[in-house]
Amino acid sequence: MNILFISHLCGSSFAGPTYSVPKQIEAQATIDNIFWYNASAKGKEEWKSLPYYHDLTEFPDESIYSLPEPFNKPDIVIVEQFYNMARSNIRKELVKGKIPYIIIPRGELTNQAQMRKRMKKSLANIFMFNKFARNALAIQYLTEQEYIDSGDRWNSKHIVIPNGIDMPATAKTEFSTDGIKCVSIGRIEPYQKGLDLLIEACSLIKGELSKANCTITICGPDREGKLETLKEMVVEENLQEIVLFHDAVYGKDKEKMLLDSDVFVIPSRFEGHPMALIEALSYGLPIVATTGSNMKKEIDEYDAGWTAECDSKSIAQALMKMIENFENMKKYSRNSIELSKQYSWKLIAKLQKEQLHSILNRDKEK
Repeated sequence: MNILFISHLCGSSFAGPTYSVPKQIEAQATIDNIFWYNASAKGKEEWKSLPYYHDLTEFPDESIYSLPEPFNKPDIVIVEQFYNMARSNIRKELVKGKIPYIIIPRGELTNQAQMRKRMKKSLANIFMFNKFARNALAIQYLTEQEYIDSGDRWNSKHIVIPNGIDMPATAKTEFSTDGIKCVSIGRIEPYQKGLDLLIEACSLIKGELSKANCTITICGPDREGKLETLKEMVVEENLQEIVLFHDAVYGKDKEKMLLDSDVFVIPSRFEGHPMALIEALSYGLPIVATTGSNMKKEIDEYDAGWTAECDSKSIAQALMKMIENFENMKKYSRNSIELSKQYSWKLIAKLQKEQLHSILNRDKEK
């Protein structure tokens, strides 16, 4: 199958798609004929060494029809993300042409995400994006919860294929004996990431967290300039010994941070399918996660941690359960690793191929 991947990635180190999209394409390239067209001139240097990677420096027209055969008429186009196609000629080609395509919005179509910059998105949807979504052969969601939170109003046809991971060479073997070290890794975006809810939850059970010598280290880049506001919240609630802040961590530094921690905490209000969460699972960290992480069902089924609704009281209850069950951490750790195995990139690529064949066959039968 000749698959054309379209993206608009500039390689931002804090953006999840910077990591998930290249890995997805790499896995798919082992079983399909792939052309990755990144409609940007700011991609990461390491991408340019990939045999299937191309960008605006090679093909500046930003047009599918200007690409070499057979990718000027591919079997299918996979559009990575949604609103980054606002200024792209390719979006117009796909809507007007007869090129089959699917869209992977990566959380952008959920009701929660639509509330951010609501008026701007509403107008953009009316004039550009509703038609773009409707004309797709399907919308590809990363989790069933992402689909539920997005609904059928964009397109009644959908598939669910998650992100994947490369299993690490090492994992947790021992846990702290003099306290509990929790970590949360992601952008410092208080609303989406639910960091305000986490601080409020810690305030509700401050005494219990202190007694358990529990710390929660929040790692990430201050993308919205809200770090100082969060630090002020921590001071106001007298949580300086419990809630800590750390710069963003990547690569080996992130691996060390995970292996040095006991529990991964993700209090998000909404996500697509967070890579940081499934990476933490693969290292054997039990998880404290909200419904907004889109992994609550799976974590509960595998008994890989403790889950909560997207409110501070529920998060506080999950943290209390974590403290009460800390002696069973090795059991939760084994369960986390078992859950992470469901997200092998090799399995994801095979599932993607099967689903694309099914979508194309269904389209031919019309």
